[in-house]
Amino acid sequence: MGLDTSRVLRVGVVWRGQVVAERVLDRRIDITVGTRPDATVAVNPKDHPDFPSVLPLAVMYQNAYHIVLPTDPAHVINLRGGPSANQGLDKNAIVTVKGQKIVPVEQFTGGSLTLGDAILMFQFVRGDSVPTVTREETVLRIGLVHEDRLLSDQVFHAGVPTIIGVSGKSTIALPDNEYKGGDAVFRAAKGETAFTVNLPKGSDFRLALDGQPPVGGQEAVQKKVAAVSADGGWEMNLPLKARGRATLGPYTLLFQVVKQSVTVPVVARKGILAQLAGPILSDSTWSVSFLVALVLIGSIVGQAIIFHNTTGRFLAKQQTEEELQHTTFDVEIVEKEEPKEEEKKEVVDVRSDQAKKAADEKEKPDDKKKPTPADKPESIGKTADPDEIKRRNVEVVQRNTLAGAFGASTKLFGTAGEGEEGSVVAKTFGGGDGGGGDKEGSGPGSGGLKLDGGGGGGGTVEKFARTGPKGFGERGNVATKTEVKKEEAKVNIHLSAGDMGGDGEGKSDVAKVISRKNSAVQQCYERALRDNPEEGGKVKVSFTVGTAGTVTDVTVSGASGTFSDCIKNKFTAIRGLPLLASPQSFNQSYVFSKN
Repeated sequence: MGLDTSRVLRVGVVWRGQVVAERVLDRRIDITVGTRPDATVAVNPKDHPDFPSVLPLAVMYQNAYHIVLPTDPAHVINLRGGPSANQGLDKNAIVTVKGQKIVPVEQFTGGSLTLGDAILMFQFVRGDSVPTVTREETVLRIGLVHEDRLLSDQVFHAGVPTIIGVSGKSTIALPDNEYKGGDAVFRAAKGETAFTVNLPKGSDFRLALDGQPPVGGQEAVQKKVAAVSADGGWEMNLPLKARGRATLGPYTLLFQVVKQSVTVPVVARKGILAQLAGPILSDSTWSVSFLVALVLIGSIVGQAIIFHNTTGRFLAKQQTEEELQHTTFDVEIVEKEEPKEEEKKEVVDVRSDQAKKAADEKEKPDDKKKPTPADKPESIGKTADPDEIKRRNVEVVQRNTLAGAFGASTKLFGTAGEGEEGSVVAKTFGGGDGGGGDKEGSGPGSGGLKLDGGGGGGGTVEKFARTGPKGFGERGNVATKTEVKKEEAKVNIHLSAGDMGGDGEGKSDVAKVISRKNSAVQQCYERALRDNPEEGGKVKVSFTVGTAGTVTDVTVSGASGTFSDCIKNKFTAIRGLPLLASPQSFNQSYVFSKN
């Protein structure tokens, strides 16, 4: 683990009076400025093509920043904010590292380095105090020399091939007018401590391993330091501390495998919840917005629960009641078949006890033979409770006979004195006297009520029916109300549609759609006849079909009032018309008449 620092370096680049780049470095590394992609502070080459490809600004030495002193004697270095007044560059502190003269600047707050039209400014500013760690990694240092002048000195990391040549994928490009050979390629897998190099055919090299003198050519092959590649070039392994040089036409390539120390901040690894909550808790605006969102969501959920517990349950109950009210119950009615004649029928005698006794006494002296089925009273219902049948018969008589209309009680038919009931009923309703209770009356009201029992017994009502004028005489008639519905005379409507006028585009397609609406137009005429029976004649409809396939304008001549409005509404509601390139006008004629 390294030191705990609260200072970061801020670098700004001014080119010909204009700020072209700016960056804050939160880790301590070597700093270069230029248009090259691997520069620490990159300048866009498209916007500033004249800016130098690389300008070294500072390097890390003994865990402190040092300014690189340029070889150009016209450079100018300005430092400010030193520990003592008017303190400048301490020339006694200048040291040479990696072939460059450097001087420490950590004791200053900032400064600038002027190189021609470029001004490189730096400033130490206070940043967040974060723990840092210093890591060492094996890197490849490459320098390019031309005519005893160092053109480039760069550091490359393992994992990405480093190519020097004239191809389009070259990391360090050489001018193709000066060099015509192949590429020199350096490779190393990420995390490895050794590099391999492939030099092109015709390249002369010298390689020195750690603690050994440099060798080259066939001597290196004999010592198994190098090998000849398939294309006639050279292949070599470069372990740590290996260094060498090779010729690429007029250029000299210097290479060295070294260890580099890099100080970087250590960021604590956070969990998923901490990563999600970090931006919210660190920013007050986010915190307030998040709380407001939670309140809104909670209020919506609360309202939904309240609605479900109150209105929702009420609506569910009401819906259940409506479903019960509108439910149709299917009742299966089973109709029993009537028994055959040869089968024995069980007949319920609904006569009163007195009537039964009178009938038995009458049958004993006169005729001892068994009664025939024709002599038995008719039953108007199926097998049921005798008391219930008697009660229903009395209610029917009261509702449908004059006795009921006059308020006669059931006592008239069941509790009169002997020899009284039959004659009273018969005389009242036009029947005979009680002497022939099982026969129909012969008086003027014959056909009224049929009484069972002799003249002395109280007969019970066994069958009744509505009759015509002969049933009860003039007073005993039961009027039947017949409703006669007056049938209105029907009027036949005739509509004659002529050919559609107009020369617009799509006339035939429009005419087909309009012809399908004749019945709708005829309905308008039928409605108009209700208000004005004399309505009719020729009606002309002028309309315009828009580009959307709808009728946009309708004019009706020959009709007025609601008749005209109805036709307009029918035409306006027409859909399915063809889509035209421009609005077209048409007209349709109708002749309305009635037969």
